[in-house]
Amino acid sequence: MRFAYLCASLAVVAAYPAWAIFDLPQPTPSPTQSHSFSQQQPNPLIDRTESKKVKPLANDLSFLSKVAPAAPCAIVSISSAAQRIAAPTVVPVVPAQLAYECLNSVPLNKTAALELVDSIEPYIEWQSSLAWLKDPPRDYDFPPHDVLGALQSVKQNLVNDRYPNEHSFQTDLYAVFTPAHDGHFVFFPDLLSRAFDFRRQRALVSISEDGQSLPVIKLFDDVIRAPRVASTITQINGIDASEYLVYDVVKTTGLQVIDAGYNSLFYSKAGFALNNGTGFFASGGRGRFLYSGPNTTLTFENGTSLTFQNVARVGGNFTGVDNGQAFYQRFCDPNRFNATPPTPPVAPPVAPPTLPLVPGYPPAVIKTNGTEVSGYYLDGDGFEDVAVLSVLTFETQTPPQFQSVVENFFRLAKRDGKKKLLIDLSQNGGGLIFLGYDIFRQLFPDIVQDGNSRWRANDNFNAISQVFSSLAQDFDPNTTPSQTLVVQANFVFNYREDLNIFDRSFGTFNEKFGPFHVKDDEFTNLMRWNLSDPILTRNTTFGIGTDVTGYGFRQNFTRPFAPEDIVLLYDGGCASTCTIFSQFMRELGGVKSIAMGGRPTPGPIEGIGGVKGSQVLLWSDIYEYAQSALLNATEDQAKNLRLLTTLPLSRSAAAGANVRDAVLSRNIYDGTPSQFIRERSDCRLYYTEHMITDVTAIWKSAADSAFNGKPCAYGSLPIRPASSTVGSLSQGFMIESTKFITSEQSSPEQNAAWLAVHDQKAIY
Repeated sequence: MRFAYLCASLAVVAAYPAWAIFDLPQPTPSPTQSHSFSQQQPNPLIDRTESKKVKPLANDLSFLSKVAPAAPCAIVSISSAAQRIAAPTVVPVVPAQLAYECLNSVPLNKTAALELVDSIEPYIEWQSSLAWLKDPPRDYDFPPHDVLGALQSVKQNLVNDRYPNEHSFQTDLYAVFTPAHDGHFVFFPDLLSRAFDFRRQRALVSISEDGQSLPVIKLFDDVIRAPRVASTITQINGIDASEYLVYDVVKTTGLQVIDAGYNSLFYSKAGFALNNGTGFFASGGRGRFLYSGPNTTLTFENGTSLTFQNVARVGGNFTGVDNGQAFYQRFCDPNRFNATPPTPPVAPPVAPPTLPLVPGYPPAVIKTNGTEVSGYYLDGDGFEDVAVLSVLTFETQTPPQFQSVVENFFRLAKRDGKKKLLIDLSQNGGGLIFLGYDIFRQLFPDIVQDGNSRWRANDNFNAISQVFSSLAQDFDPNTTPSQTLVVQANFVFNYREDLNIFDRSFGTFNEKFGPFHVKDDEFTNLMRWNLSDPILTRNTTFGIGTDVTGYGFRQNFTRPFAPEDIVLLYDGGCASTCTIFSQFMRELGGVKSIAMGGRPTPGPIEGIGGVKGSQVLLWSDIYEYAQSALLNATEDQAKNLRLLTTLPLSRSAAAGANVRDAVLSRNIYDGTPSQFIRERSDCRLYYTEHMITDVTAIWKSAADSAFNGKPCAYGSLPIRPASSTVGSLSQGFMIESTKFITSEQSSPEQNAAWLAVHDQKAIY
């Protein structure tokens, strides 16, 4: 009988597209390059004379009541199956309320929930910032958060039977992590993350009307189609619009600055170029796992309003999921998990195609095959000598090519008479650590960077370090046949690896690992990467396939630009490796910076809004290190290492920790991580309407303030003094021409062990 219901339902649903079934708007083309916007017709939404209402959910789905079971998850199953048949390459969508009802129908498995909470705690112990989250500085943007205390509260609520279903439990569990506002510190529980992600069907922008007045919020569609009459959004769901969005930021953002989190909610050219993003208000971000109501209502200054239905994308495989219990078995049972929708066989992976343009950007002077890094020249009066280096990400499959593009762009810019350099770091969430070092050293080859960092000395970290340091006692990279031993010996856990703050090797285990007491917690000594080690750098198996500039075969460079002729441009999204590069440039190079946007409040803002930790490890990486150490551990060491299990890995879509604090040289003695240090930009500018469609308008506004004397909305751009805590290398002349990747410049295979050492990016 149930099979007959399902067949009948599929026949009905498949006859209609999802937008027709669920009263969703018909699909519209994705934003294209700026020149095409002027050809679009004015948006009728601007001339709203009354509120547009949405149909109640029951009316949308009433036809299913005669052919389908009443369980919300069964309706999702029927609809998503039909949508996949009709459009196999499109992710199905259902009304947000239906998805929410499905989630709330999943029964709590108390025993499994308690086991999950207990399994999580040993991984949280790797998070380096626990002490500062619990007791942050007074000027930190967010309130104190006791991570381990919050986890214990969840456990106590389970013991006291305070959760009516699995969804309420996992929502609380998710809230153990989100208040840390750390792009490296994540745990996406299975129920929340494997089946749905919630979305709003409209994107927003935040722009200043004249470039000097505080920004206002507008509908992206209105600004694109009829910017002169686009009305300001004054309220969202009956609450002041900016206050509503700030509340959303405080609740869910993975950025550590409120202004940066605010910017992340809006459409931007860089966000669209990087991953087709339209801002976290519409989709994506850590808020995508939380229900925000069945509808969203926008109220406009001109007296009109717009109400649209919120939706949920169905990313999970709902085949056979006809009730809450079946949902749990499909998405939450680690022994039966199979949440990926069935897909046909695919051909072996091939290299991504070369993109002639960065989406929405003008033609580049030079660029990588993808969108990672690209170089441009500005045109127009006052900009004849300005070059722009856009670094959307440090994430790349071809590190040598990335390095070559940057080097060749600097060479071409100097050849073509460019004396000023604008480095656009908008939306840069990190990537390969040593590429951040490399761009700095290409610009400042005579400055030896610091890059101080430390790890939290938890019991499992100590045990792994003891085992790996012992195994590496007679390690010789030139003679060992064991790749496993190379991995063990050439990472932080071997005390002989890394340098101290005087750029010398550690002499003993205790000299490196201590532990050292800071803020009622225990840490390793401060350390720095040893970039003279070819295994870490130019080795094509364990390194990035090239030396970092200033080391090995890449010495004798000179500065291509004077520091006073360089400016950094931020939108708040700079995180992870991007923050390492930025701190070198600002602290050591004395380079000026501009921050765009922010909340509609006066005053300067911070441009570096993402996580400033200097290493992320996925929990799966930590588990693998523990398993490797267990093979040679003592019983006491093994007792701790066995606490790291696969359970939280199988119960999450993503799990990671910021395992390494970055500590600025000016904070060596107080030990405060840079994550908790205010670093306001020199100049604040606002986005304007033209910048929504033309990225060069952003660059020209920044260049005007940096090089032509145009006032900032707040702040100014004086020459910044460089830090005195630097050394020097011998100087020579930049190589006149550099080849792109050749067969001698092969890129490494980026497996899990390689990524654990080299890659760090924020996880949203």
